Amino acid sequence: MNRAAARVQSILGHPRVFRTIILLVGAAVLLYLAASLWFGWRQAVAALRALGLDTLLGGAVLASTSYLWRFLRWEVALRYLGYQVPRWHHLLVYLAGLALTATPGKSGETFRTALLLQYGVRAPHSLAAFLVDRATDVLGMCLLGCLASCLVGQALSWAWLLAFAAALTGSRAFAWLLQHQGTGNWWGRLAGAWQNLPIKGGQAVLESWASLWKLPRVVAFSGLAMAAYGSQALVFALFCQVAGTGLTAATCVLIFVQATLFGAASMVPAGLGAMEAALVFQLAERGVGNGVAVSLAIAIRLVTLWMGMAIGFLSLLAASREPVRN
Repeated sequence: MNRAAARVQSILGHPRVFRTIILLVGAAVLLYLAASLWFGWRQAVAALRALGLDTLLGGAVLASTSYLWRFLRWEVALRYLGYQVPRWHHLLVYLAGLALTATPGKSGETFRTALLLQYGVRAPHSLAAFLVDRATDVLGMCLLGCLASCLVGQALSWAWLLAFAAALTGSRAFAWLLQHQGTGNWWGRLAGAWQNLPIKGGQAVLESWASLWKLPRVVAFSGLAMAAYGSQALVFALFCQVAGTGLTAATCVLIFVQATLFGAASMVPAGLGAMEAALVFQLAERGVGNGVAVSLAIAIRLVTLWMGMAIGFLSLLAASREPVRN
Protein backbone atom coordinates (compact mmCIF):
# COMPACT_ATOMS: atom_id res chain seq x y z
CA MET A 1 0.00 0.00 0.00
CA ASN A 2 1.45 3.40 -0.94
CA ARG A 3 1.72 6.32 1.44
CA ALA A 4 -1.38 8.13 0.13
CA ALA A 5 -3.53 5.02 0.45
CA ALA A 6 -2.23 4.35 3.95
CA ARG A 7 -3.01 7.93 4.93
CA VAL A 8 -6.57 7.71 3.63
CA GLN A 9 -7.03 4.36 5.35
CA SER A 10 -5.85 5.71 8.70
CA ILE A 11 -8.23 8.67 8.38
CA LEU A 12 -11.18 6.46 7.49
CA GLY A 13 -10.35 4.14 10.33
CA HIS A 14 -10.94 6.88 12.90
CA PRO A 15 -14.35 6.41 14.54
CA ARG A 16 -15.08 10.14 14.50
CA VAL A 17 -14.73 10.26 10.72
CA PHE A 18 -17.26 7.47 10.22
CA ARG A 19 -19.64 9.01 12.74
CA THR A 20 -19.41 12.37 10.96
CA ILE A 21 -20.10 10.79 7.56
CA ILE A 22 -23.04 8.81 8.94
CA LEU A 23 -24.51 11.91 10.58
CA LEU A 24 -24.12 13.94 7.39
CA VAL A 25 -25.72 11.22 5.28
CA GLY A 26 -28.55 10.83 7.77
CA ALA A 27 -29.14 14.57 7.83
CA ALA A 28 -29.16 14.72 4.02
CA VAL A 29 -31.68 11.86 3.78
CA LEU A 30 -33.97 13.50 6.34
CA LEU A 31 -33.67 16.87 4.58
CA TYR A 32 -34.56 15.42 1.18
CA LEU A 33 -37.38 13.37 2.66
CA ALA A 34 -38.74 16.34 4.61
CA ALA A 35 -38.68 18.51 1.48
CA SER A 36 -40.45 15.83 -0.54
CA LEU A 37 -43.12 15.32 2.08
CA TRP A 38 -43.53 19.06 2.68
CA PHE A 39 -44.44 19.66 -0.95
CA GLY A 40 -46.43 16.48 -1.44
CA TRP A 41 -47.41 14.95 1.88
CA ARG A 42 -51.07 14.61 0.91
CA GLN A 43 -50.08 12.69 -2.23
CA ALA A 44 -47.68 10.54 -0.19
CA VAL A 45 -50.48 9.62 2.21
CA ALA A 46 -52.78 8.96 -0.75
CA ALA A 47 -50.16 6.66 -2.29
CA LEU A 48 -49.86 4.67 0.92
CA ARG A 49 -53.60 4.30 1.23
CA ALA A 50 -54.30 3.51 -2.43
CA LEU A 51 -51.54 0.95 -2.89
CA GLY A 52 -51.55 -0.56 0.57
CA LEU A 53 -48.66 -1.41 2.83
CA ASP A 54 -48.31 -4.97 1.49
CA THR A 55 -47.92 -3.71 -2.09
CA LEU A 56 -45.37 -1.10 -1.07
CA LEU A 57 -43.33 -3.59 0.97
CA GLY A 58 -43.43 -6.19 -1.81
CA GLY A 59 -42.43 -3.53 -4.32
CA ALA A 60 -39.57 -2.40 -2.10
CA VAL A 61 -38.20 -5.96 -1.87
CA LEU A 62 -38.44 -6.51 -5.63
CA ALA A 63 -36.95 -3.10 -6.45
CA SER A 64 -34.06 -3.72 -4.05
CA THR A 65 -32.98 -6.80 -6.01
CA SER A 66 -31.61 -4.32 -8.56
CA TYR A 67 -28.71 -3.62 -6.20
CA LEU A 68 -27.72 -7.29 -6.29
CA TRP A 69 -27.54 -7.22 -10.10
CA ARG A 70 -25.46 -4.05 -9.94
CA PHE A 71 -23.19 -5.50 -7.25
CA LEU A 72 -22.59 -8.57 -9.43
CA ARG A 73 -21.47 -6.29 -12.25
CA TRP A 74 -19.23 -4.32 -9.89
CA GLU A 75 -17.57 -7.42 -8.42
CA VAL A 76 -16.96 -8.95 -11.85
CA ALA A 77 -15.36 -5.70 -13.02
CA LEU A 78 -12.95 -5.67 -10.06
CA ARG A 79 -12.17 -9.35 -10.55
CA TYR A 80 -11.18 -8.61 -14.14
CA LEU A 81 -8.79 -6.02 -12.70
CA GLY A 82 -7.26 -8.66 -10.42
CA TYR A 83 -9.01 -8.07 -7.06
CA GLN A 84 -10.89 -10.50 -4.86
CA VAL A 85 -12.39 -8.64 -1.93
CA PRO A 86 -14.14 -10.85 0.68
CA ARG A 87 -17.71 -10.99 -0.63
CA TRP A 88 -19.58 -9.95 2.52
CA HIS A 89 -17.28 -6.98 3.12
CA HIS A 90 -17.40 -6.11 -0.57
CA LEU A 91 -21.21 -6.15 -0.55
CA LEU A 92 -21.26 -3.86 2.48
CA VAL A 93 -18.88 -1.44 0.76
CA TYR A 94 -20.92 -1.45 -2.44
CA LEU A 95 -24.21 -0.89 -0.64
CA ALA A 96 -22.65 1.82 1.53
CA GLY A 97 -22.08 3.84 -1.64
CA LEU A 98 -25.86 3.99 -2.12
CA ALA A 99 -26.06 6.32 0.89
CA LEU A 100 -24.45 9.01 -1.29
CA THR A 101 -26.41 8.28 -4.44
CA ALA A 102 -28.32 11.58 -4.18
CA THR A 103 -25.56 13.44 -6.02
CA PRO A 104 -25.26 14.58 -9.66
CA GLY A 105 -24.51 11.51 -11.78
CA LYS A 106 -24.41 9.45 -8.55
CA SER A 107 -20.85 10.73 -8.17
CA GLY A 108 -21.10 10.39 -4.38
CA GLU A 109 -20.94 6.62 -4.86
CA THR A 110 -17.23 7.03 -5.56
CA PHE A 111 -16.91 7.03 -1.75
CA ARG A 112 -16.50 3.27 -2.24
CA THR A 113 -13.02 4.06 -3.55
CA ALA A 114 -11.94 5.23 -0.11
CA LEU A 115 -13.53 2.24 1.62
CA LEU A 116 -11.86 -0.23 -0.75
CA LEU A 117 -8.34 1.09 -0.17
CA GLN A 118 -7.99 -1.05 2.95
CA TYR A 119 -8.52 -4.14 0.76
CA GLY A 120 -5.71 -3.15 -1.56
CA VAL A 121 -7.94 -1.87 -4.38
CA ARG A 122 -6.16 1.00 -6.11
CA ALA A 123 -8.20 4.18 -6.53
CA PRO A 124 -7.86 4.32 -10.36
CA HIS A 125 -9.25 0.79 -10.62
CA SER A 126 -12.31 1.36 -8.40
CA LEU A 127 -12.98 4.66 -10.18
CA ALA A 128 -12.75 2.83 -13.51
CA ALA A 129 -15.33 0.34 -12.21
CA PHE A 130 -17.55 3.29 -11.32
CA LEU A 131 -17.27 4.62 -14.89
CA VAL A 132 -18.20 1.19 -16.21
CA ASP A 133 -21.19 1.20 -13.86
CA ARG A 134 -22.49 4.56 -15.07
CA ALA A 135 -21.82 3.92 -18.76
CA THR A 136 -23.44 0.50 -18.83
CA ASP A 137 -26.40 1.89 -16.87
CA VAL A 138 -27.10 4.16 -19.85
CA LEU A 139 -26.61 1.31 -22.33
CA GLY A 140 -28.85 -0.99 -20.29
CA MET A 141 -31.57 1.64 -20.15
CA CYS A 142 -31.39 2.02 -23.92
CA LEU A 143 -31.91 -1.73 -24.31
CA LEU A 144 -34.80 -1.67 -21.84
CA GLY A 145 -36.36 1.28 -23.63
CA CYS A 146 -35.98 -0.50 -26.98
CA LEU A 147 -37.71 -3.63 -25.67
CA ALA A 148 -40.56 -1.67 -24.08
CA SER A 149 -41.11 0.56 -27.12
CA CYS A 150 -41.22 -2.50 -29.41
CA LEU A 151 -43.86 -4.10 -27.19
CA VAL A 152 -45.83 -0.86 -27.12
CA GLY A 153 -45.55 -0.56 -30.89
CA GLN A 154 -43.88 2.83 -31.06
CA ALA A 155 -42.93 3.98 -34.55
CA LEU A 156 -39.55 5.25 -33.32
CA SER A 157 -38.56 2.16 -31.36
CA TRP A 158 -35.52 1.83 -33.62
CA ALA A 159 -34.16 5.08 -32.14
CA TRP A 160 -33.41 3.30 -28.85
CA LEU A 161 -31.36 0.65 -30.63
CA LEU A 162 -29.61 3.34 -32.65
CA ALA A 163 -28.73 5.22 -29.47
CA PHE A 164 -27.36 2.00 -27.95
CA ALA A 165 -25.28 1.21 -31.04
CA ALA A 166 -23.94 4.77 -31.31
CA ALA A 167 -22.96 4.94 -27.62
CA LEU A 168 -21.38 1.48 -27.71
CA THR A 169 -19.46 2.11 -30.93
CA GLY A 170 -18.23 5.54 -29.87
CA SER A 171 -17.11 4.42 -26.42
CA ARG A 172 -15.46 1.26 -27.79
CA ALA A 173 -13.56 3.35 -30.36
CA PHE A 174 -12.34 5.67 -27.60
CA ALA A 175 -11.23 2.70 -25.47
CA TRP A 176 -9.39 1.24 -28.46
CA LEU A 177 -7.57 4.54 -29.01
CA LEU A 178 -6.52 4.64 -25.37
CA GLN A 179 -5.04 1.15 -25.69
CA HIS A 180 -3.06 2.04 -28.82
CA GLN A 181 -1.28 5.14 -27.58
CA GLY A 182 2.33 5.63 -28.47
CA THR A 183 2.22 3.82 -31.78
CA GLY A 184 3.52 5.52 -34.89
CA ASN A 185 0.12 5.55 -36.55
CA TRP A 186 -2.03 8.66 -36.70
CA TRP A 187 -4.53 7.12 -34.24
CA GLY A 188 -1.69 6.37 -31.83
CA ARG A 189 -0.56 10.00 -31.97
CA LEU A 190 -4.16 11.13 -31.54
CA ALA A 191 -4.64 8.90 -28.50
CA GLY A 192 -1.37 10.08 -26.97
CA ALA A 193 -2.10 13.78 -27.49
CA TRP A 194 -4.47 13.96 -24.52
CA GLN A 195 -1.59 12.98 -22.20
CA ASN A 196 -0.31 16.52 -22.53
CA LEU A 197 -3.38 17.78 -20.70
CA PRO A 198 -3.11 18.40 -16.92
CA ILE A 199 -5.22 15.34 -15.98
CA LYS A 200 -2.55 12.80 -15.07
CA GLY A 201 -4.73 11.33 -12.33
CA GLY A 202 -7.53 10.80 -14.80
CA GLN A 203 -5.17 9.12 -17.26
CA ALA A 204 -4.77 6.03 -15.07
CA VAL A 205 -8.53 5.86 -14.50
CA LEU A 206 -9.32 6.04 -18.21
CA GLU A 207 -6.69 3.46 -19.09
CA SER A 208 -8.13 1.09 -16.47
CA TRP A 209 -11.61 1.76 -17.84
CA ALA A 210 -10.40 1.00 -21.37
CA SER A 211 -9.02 -2.36 -20.23
CA LEU A 212 -12.50 -3.27 -18.96
CA TRP A 213 -14.37 -1.91 -21.97
CA LYS A 214 -14.30 -5.05 -24.14
CA LEU A 215 -17.29 -5.70 -26.38
CA PRO A 216 -18.56 -9.02 -24.90
CA ARG A 217 -18.04 -7.72 -21.38
CA VAL A 218 -19.83 -4.43 -22.07
CA VAL A 219 -22.81 -6.23 -23.59
CA ALA A 220 -22.99 -8.54 -20.55
CA PHE A 221 -22.73 -5.60 -18.14
CA SER A 222 -25.44 -3.76 -20.09
CA GLY A 223 -27.63 -6.84 -19.77
CA LEU A 224 -27.15 -6.77 -15.99
CA ALA A 225 -28.08 -3.08 -15.96
CA MET A 226 -31.16 -3.89 -18.01
CA ALA A 227 -32.16 -6.53 -15.43
CA ALA A 228 -31.47 -4.14 -12.53
CA TYR A 229 -33.54 -1.26 -13.84
CA GLY A 230 -36.07 -3.64 -15.34
CA SER A 231 -36.93 -4.93 -11.87
CA GLN A 232 -37.64 -1.37 -10.71
CA ALA A 233 -39.65 -0.63 -13.86
CA LEU A 234 -41.78 -3.72 -13.23
CA VAL A 235 -42.49 -2.48 -9.71
CA PHE A 236 -43.71 0.77 -11.24
CA ALA A 237 -45.93 -1.24 -13.60
CA LEU A 238 -47.29 -3.17 -10.60
CA PHE A 239 -48.12 0.07 -8.80
CA CYS A 240 -49.88 1.41 -11.90
CA GLN A 241 -51.94 -1.76 -12.16
CA VAL A 242 -52.96 -1.68 -8.50
CA ALA A 243 -53.88 2.01 -8.87
CA GLY A 244 -56.18 1.11 -11.76
CA THR A 245 -54.54 3.23 -14.45
CA GLY A 246 -55.35 0.72 -17.18
CA LEU A 247 -51.87 1.06 -18.71
CA THR A 248 -50.03 -1.98 -20.04
CA ALA A 249 -46.87 -3.18 -18.33
CA ALA A 250 -44.78 -2.28 -21.41
CA THR A 251 -46.14 1.28 -21.38
CA CYS A 252 -45.31 1.64 -17.69
CA VAL A 253 -41.77 0.33 -18.26
CA LEU A 254 -41.29 2.82 -21.10
CA ILE A 255 -42.56 5.68 -18.92
CA PHE A 256 -40.15 4.66 -16.15
CA VAL A 257 -37.16 4.42 -18.51
CA GLN A 258 -37.82 7.82 -20.10
CA ALA A 259 -38.34 9.48 -16.71
CA THR A 260 -35.15 7.92 -15.31
CA LEU A 261 -33.07 9.13 -18.24
CA PHE A 262 -34.63 12.59 -17.99
CA GLY A 263 -33.81 12.74 -14.29
CA ALA A 264 -30.21 11.67 -14.96
CA ALA A 265 -29.83 14.22 -17.78
CA SER A 266 -31.07 17.02 -15.52
CA MET A 267 -27.98 16.52 -13.31
CA VAL A 268 -30.17 17.30 -10.29
CA PRO A 269 -29.05 15.18 -7.32
CA ALA A 270 -30.81 11.79 -7.74
CA GLY A 271 -33.00 13.48 -10.36
CA LEU A 272 -35.08 14.73 -7.43
CA GLY A 273 -38.08 16.61 -8.75
CA ALA A 274 -37.09 16.13 -12.39
CA MET A 275 -37.85 12.41 -12.50
CA GLU A 276 -41.07 12.85 -10.54
CA ALA A 277 -42.19 15.60 -12.95
CA ALA A 278 -41.41 13.37 -15.95
CA LEU A 279 -43.41 10.52 -14.45
CA VAL A 280 -46.40 12.72 -13.68
CA PHE A 281 -46.33 14.37 -17.12
CA GLN A 282 -46.24 11.06 -18.99
CA LEU A 283 -48.97 9.51 -16.84
CA ALA A 284 -51.21 12.56 -17.22
CA GLU A 285 -50.61 12.52 -20.96
CA ARG A 286 -52.07 9.01 -21.02
CA GLY A 287 -55.21 10.00 -19.16
CA VAL A 288 -54.17 9.28 -15.56
CA GLY A 289 -55.53 11.81 -13.07
CA ASN A 290 -53.04 14.26 -11.58
CA GLY A 291 -53.61 13.05 -8.02
CA VAL A 292 -53.04 9.40 -8.94
CA ALA A 293 -50.02 10.31 -11.11
CA VAL A 294 -48.36 12.24 -8.27
CA SER A 295 -49.11 9.41 -5.83
CA LEU A 296 -47.51 6.86 -8.16
CA ALA A 297 -44.44 9.03 -8.68
CA ILE A 298 -43.94 9.39 -4.93
CA ALA A 299 -44.58 5.69 -4.31
CA ILE A 300 -42.01 4.46 -6.83
CA ARG A 301 -39.43 6.90 -5.49
CA LEU A 302 -40.07 5.69 -1.96
CA VAL A 303 -39.22 2.09 -2.87
CA THR A 304 -36.29 2.93 -5.17
CA LEU A 305 -34.46 6.13 -4.23
CA TRP A 306 -35.35 6.32 -0.53
CA MET A 307 -35.14 2.59 0.06
CA GLY A 308 -31.75 2.52 -1.66
CA MET A 309 -30.44 5.37 0.46
CA ALA A 310 -31.77 3.70 3.61
CA ILE A 311 -29.99 0.46 2.67
CA GLY A 312 -26.85 2.47 1.99
CA PHE A 313 -27.09 4.25 5.32
CA LEU A 314 -27.43 0.96 7.25
CA SER A 315 -24.59 -0.59 5.24
CA LEU A 316 -22.38 2.41 5.94
CA LEU A 317 -23.17 2.03 9.62
CA ALA A 318 -22.25 -1.68 9.45
CA ALA A 319 -19.08 -0.93 7.50
CA SER A 320 -18.02 1.52 10.20
CA ARG A 321 -18.03 -1.34 12.70
CA GLU A 322 -15.78 -3.52 10.54
CA PRO A 323 -12.14 -3.54 11.66
CA VAL A 324 -9.79 -1.63 9.36
CA ARG A 325 -7.45 -3.97 7.48
CA ASN A 326 -3.77 -3.30 7.09
